[in-house]
Amino acid sequence: MVIESIDNIDVAYTLGKKYNIDMPILNTVYDILYNNLNAKDAVQILMQREKKSEF
Repeated sequence: MVIESIDNIDVAYTLGKKYNIDMPILNTVYDILYNNLNAKDAVQILMQREKKSEF
């Protein structure tokens, strides 16, 4: 299977870093794809984030 728009993950990650935008899901997917983060570990990281107001 091919993930739609997988090529855009790198672009979105780069733009997020450039403009200092917090995108935890995108950052975690990026880490899974490019930094060998285990998917189970990724879920734990996301679920343990401190709650905050999001727009």
